[in-house]
Amino acid sequence: MALAPARRVPPPAARLGMHLPDDRYVPLRADDLVAALAEDAERFGLRSSQVRAVAEALDRVVAQETEELRRGLERAYHPFNPARDTLLLGNEDERAERARRARGLIAYVLDKANFEALDSTQVQAAVGAANSHGIRIRVRPERVEWIELWVRGRTIGKRAVRTLRRPIAGEEHEIELYRRLAVVFQSKEDDSLNLKLFREIPVADVEALLPHAEVAMSGFDRLKVLGGSMGALGGLATQLLESTVVAGHLLWVGVAALGGLSVRSVLGYRRAKLSRLSQMTHHLYYQNVANNAGVLDQLVASIGQEDLKEAVLAYTIVHGGATSDETSLRKEVAGWLRERFEVEVDFDGPDAVATLARLGLWADRNAWTVCPTEAAVEQLQRAWQERRTAGHHLRATDERKG
Repeated sequence: MALAPARRVPPPAARLGMHLPDDRYVPLRADDLVAALAEDAERFGLRSSQVRAVAEALDRVVAQETEELRRGLERAYHPFNPARDTLLLGNEDERAERARRARGLIAYVLDKANFEALDSTQVQAAVGAANSHGIRIRVRPERVEWIELWVRGRTIGKRAVRTLRRPIAGEEHEIELYRRLAVVFQSKEDDSLNLKLFREIPVADVEALLPHAEVAMSGFDRLKVLGGSMGALGGLATQLLESTVVAGHLLWVGVAALGGLSVRSVLGYRRAKLSRLSQMTHHLYYQNVANNAGVLDQLVASIGQEDLKEAVLAYTIVHGGATSDETSLRKEVAGWLRERFEVEVDFDGPDAVATLARLGLWADRNAWTVCPTEAAVEQLQRAWQERRTAGHHLRATDERKG
């Protein structure tokens, strides 16, 4: 079944005062993408069965690579998983080296899953744009050793915002959303590496996701508490002025009443703060996708999908003969995706070209031609049986380190 067209998103930089990363992510399931390419197979000089055969062979090899990555990532991350129930062995230098490798692997899988890291300027701009829908957030950076924000995809969503004209139902406003946002951080005096993955997060909510953020009273909350206290104080003053009690007794009545008023104000403040905390927790609960090891499982699965989509797109488009270099490949893929699904993608051409090379699918790289489909399927079958590229991702992380 064809996917519903996605809305093209205008550049948000003017409104946010920041640059959102280019979107390399192809927002389609691999099965849907392969089905669409098979329908358009004649356009690329192929038959539908040939597209599906190459995609199936690619899927086996990519699954083998990502499974090896998952196992290596699990071994590297487990000592630093906040949910672990085992001892962290080794001296300080050894633990630091293992933590450095784990952190490098996490960055690698985020990048391979087509997430983009926000630099410090972008993080500050995102936090500065945040208002968290009436929830005032106080940030305490001294609580964390370091923090990284990674985003993938952006889109436009609608949200009801209360206005003077519609104070109850609110009016629908367009807002900028990150399709996925990952938070990676280490707290002070803690060896654990914390990961959180969220979906459909408004840019204005980024501040509330930071691990060193805490809910604070808004001006409106303080006004409500103060208003209730002042109203009670006014009532007390009226009673005292109208009272016929003697002066000494009047003083004690006033002291007792003011004491009760103070307790009422404190409890009102606490109720308002707890209400805001509950509001933030409720809001973020539905946006949370996974935490810690669960995040890595999601990312590894996403890497397999992305590698498969990029490889089958590159093979099919290059086979059609309309490309001669990475630039034209990116242009042709982006044009086909726009035409077929009305989505804008900054296709990761270099990664796709490297995947074709790793799997031996180029007939002549200089002439920009790929192997015929029968030869390509045979090559991929041998690569899978011999596990030629099973350790590709782990080797790539070591090369980055070097």
